[in-house]
Amino acid sequence: MTIQEETDKANVNMQLKVLIADDEPQNIKDIFEVLKKENYQLLVAPNGKIAVEVAEKHRPQAIIMDWDMPEMDGIEAVRMLRCSPGTKLTPIIMATGKMTTPENLQMALEAGANDFIRKPFDNIEIIARVKSMIGLNQQHQENINLHKKIAQQQIERINYQLEINSQALSTLKLRIITDAEGHEHLLNSLNILRDHVTDTGGEIISKIISSYKTKMSVVNWGELESLFAKVHHSFYNNLQSRIPDLSPAERRLCGLIKLNMTTKEISAVSNQSADTIKKTKYRLKKKLGLDAADSLNNFIHEIS
Repeated sequence: MTIQEETDKANVNMQLKVLIADDEPQNIKDIFEVLKKENYQLLVAPNGKIAVEVAEKHRPQAIIMDWDMPEMDGIEAVRMLRCSPGTKLTPIIMATGKMTTPENLQMALEAGANDFIRKPFDNIEIIARVKSMIGLNQQHQENINLHKKIAQQQIERINYQLEINSQALSTLKLRIITDAEGHEHLLNSLNILRDHVTDTGGEIISKIISSYKTKMSVVNWGELESLFAKVHHSFYNNLQSRIPDLSPAERRLCGLIKLNMTTKEISAVSNQSADTIKKTKYRLKKKLGLDAADSLNNFIHEIS
C-alpha cells in the first residue's frame, strides 16, 4: 500500500465512529489501544443508559456493548437502540466474559445484537468484528440510499405524468367548452327552424335536439371524467366520505366545480340551462349544510 493509499484509508476511517460501552476502564483502554491503529473516531459510555444517549447523538457506525453494566445493562440498551429510528440498524457487538452460553448468545441476538464476542478479546478478532460491522452498516446505508433514490425517481415520474395529465385536462376542458358554445349556436338554429316547419317536422327536430343534448353530455363528461380521475385521483373518494348521499348529477357538478368551471361553462358542457345549474348548486349547498354566505366553490376546492 502506498503512502497516499494509507492516508486515504486513514481519512476515511477517521469519519467512522465506533462506540465502546463498558463500565471497566481497563477494558475500554484495551479496546482503545487496538482500534486506535485503525484511526476510527472512538466514543465511550460507562453504562447502557449513556450508551443509548451517545448513540442517539453521534450515530456511530458500530457499537461494542458490554453485557453487564450498572444503571442499564447491555441487553436493555440494545433493545432501546432497536426501538429508535436513528439507531435501529446500527450494528452492535455484544461483549461479555460471563454470559457465554448458547442461551446467552440467543438472548443477545433476540434483543437485537448483530454479533457476539467473548472476553478477554483477541486483538485480531475484535478488529475483524468491528470491520465486519462497519461493512454491514455501510451496506444498510447503501440500501437506504438506493431505496430513497428509487422512491425519488418514482415521485418524479408520477409528478411528470401528473403534469402531462393536468395539461391534457386543461386542453380538453377548453376544447369541450369551445365546442359546447358552437353546439349551442347549432341548437339555437334548430330551435328557430322548428318554428318554421310542419308539426311533424317540429317533432322530429325536437327529438334530434333532445338526443343530441343527451349524447353530447355523456361524451363530454366521459372524456373529462377519465382525465379528471387521473389528475385528482383521490377527490371522489374523499368527496364520498364527506358526503355519502350524493346523486350522480351532484357528483358530476362537484367535479366540474373542481375544474374551476363557471356556471355558464358548466351549462354549456352539460347541455343544461344556467338556471338549472344554479338550482342544482342551491340544493347541493343545502345538502352540505352550507349557509347562504358560504362558498360552494371554496368547499369543493378544499377537498383534495
